[in-house]
Amino acid sequence: MGPARAITVLGGGLSGLSAAFHLSRRFPARSGTRITLVEKSTRLGGWVQSERVRVKDKHGREAEVLLESGPRTLRPASQAILELIHLLQLEPSVLTVSSKAPAARNRFLYLPGKKGLVTIPSTILSLLFSPLAKILIPAVLQDLRQTDGLVLNTSYPHDESVDAFLTRHFGPLFALTFGSALVHGIYAADSRLLSVRAAFAAMCRLEEGGGGSVVRGALKEMLSSFKLHQRRAKSQADGSRVYEVGEVNQLMKGVSVYSFRDGMQTLTDAMVNHLRDQENVDLIQGDAAVSLSKAAADGRFCVTMSSGQKIVGSHLISTLPLPHLHQLLASTKSVRTSARPTPELQRTVPVHKAKLPPPPFPHPALSVGSNPPGRYTALLPNSRAEHPAITSEKPPASVTTSLPPLPHILSNPSSSVTVVNLIFPPSDTPIHPEGFGYLIPRPASDYPGQGSTLGMLGTVFDSCALGGQDVSISADRRSSKFTKVTVMLGGPYGPPSPEAASPEFLYALLGALQQHLGHNDPLPEPVLVRVRQHRDCIPTPTVGHVARIVEMQSAVKQTLGENAAVIGAGVAGVSVGDCIESGRRAALEL
Repeated sequence: MGPARAITVLGGGLSGLSAAFHLSRRFPARSGTRITLVEKSTRLGGWVQSERVRVKDKHGREAEVLLESGPRTLRPASQAILELIHLLQLEPSVLTVSSKAPAARNRFLYLPGKKGLVTIPSTILSLLFSPLAKILIPAVLQDLRQTDGLVLNTSYPHDESVDAFLTRHFGPLFALTFGSALVHGIYAADSRLLSVRAAFAAMCRLEEGGGGSVVRGALKEMLSSFKLHQRRAKSQADGSRVYEVGEVNQLMKGVSVYSFRDGMQTLTDAMVNHLRDQENVDLIQGDAAVSLSKAAADGRFCVTMSSGQKIVGSHLISTLPLPHLHQLLASTKSVRTSARPTPELQRTVPVHKAKLPPPPFPHPALSVGSNPPGRYTALLPNSRAEHPAITSEKPPASVTTSLPPLPHILSNPSSSVTVVNLIFPPSDTPIHPEGFGYLIPRPASDYPGQGSTLGMLGTVFDSCALGGQDVSISADRRSSKFTKVTVMLGGPYGPPSPEAASPEFLYALLGALQQHLGHNDPLPEPVLVRVRQHRDCIPTPTVGHVARIVEMQSAVKQTLGENAAVIGAGVAGVSVGDCIESGRRAALEL
């Protein structure tokens, strides 16, 4: 990077905060670099949102309970997150779940039409006595018989859906029962659409290592650590992959999952607080970017905000959802930079919905005869909040370079999810078995029509998984505790029916939970219910995503230049670790 660096980060979610955090460490105030992060919402952190509430039952028993409306647990595999924990000194806040705890060992499925949950076997012995053995044992044997050597090597442009991959290896019943349920839990999507190379690259690696068999590949990796050492050495040779984790890896020994005592927002709040303390970092909230242009003379970027403010910088990192970035690029042709904002750009963006060109549906990954419609609408800002004035560079008085749309930017749909937090009063009869929670496979007859069913994807038993986040205020600490669960609905089912705002919704939800959990009697009335509807919150990387992203990133360098990067959940992965890693890498490589 040359002199007079001014870096603009678009988006204040996980990827944007991670990028800004690592930029602030790479370019401290003494470097003369200005870093500006802009976020249309009045809060930072994206879908991560933790809330502590106080509840009380009819007997006067009280507790402080933590609710999550977004991601709730992390796995120790992401070194990028462990590095943040170390650098932000969050070790005392970490809450771990041992790999020997019931929440780690016990995971369940609910098979549609049945009553009660089925435990997913976690050992050979439990497999032999499991009702799922009639699916799992033939599936493993089918994969072991794979001898044709057919593999989806990650270096090749070949791809297929998760459903097709699992069907080829383990059979259609396994793909339906386990594959669709797994995809519901991670992507809230249809496994017949999801790219196996994008979502589960490790399975492709195992297939390659096993000469066409995933099981053989897994056994080889278990018996030999050579490849693992190779991958670690390769990662360490890459400067951006050297992580400063301190003693955090020791903290994660024997840990299945972890979070923080005050929830996942601990991580995002710590990044925000760090950025606020930096003299050369400006955080703009409640003001949406409405156009992006690039000056022909000096190649500097100009972001025009809904308030009319212009932010000019030498470098740009976009972490926006790809449809939103498309909107900015589409607005470029009519925008010219000038020494003063024009009256037109000083006006507030009107409230409206902007219809975008739909992705290709039905997608080639779909099975014959099915055709789930794509829901693909981007919402432009519907409100504007004032923020403190900041000093931004005076934009150049020159005509901007027209920025063509990026290829494949609208190729993937996104899933919308309804999240329901339920807190039940203390009871001598457990609401649910000990474990992490359960997932629900796709119906054998396919998804019903959009918005025609409750559309449950799965349920997390929060009190069992992360009970340490909750504090009992009752005088008798030995009494039964409140039970906290979180239900996810929507995705390929569409919005729940009855509607979440209707009086019938809670009744229908409790009835479904009663059926799933195998209770003969109705569940007790919850002492608290929180319903949040997240629109287009999880991008679905469809078949061919990896190859398309390579082409898109090449176009980014051609149209936006070497001083720009496009990252985020819609590019490099939807997990918290993926987002933190992509922000870190962009900051270190820009």
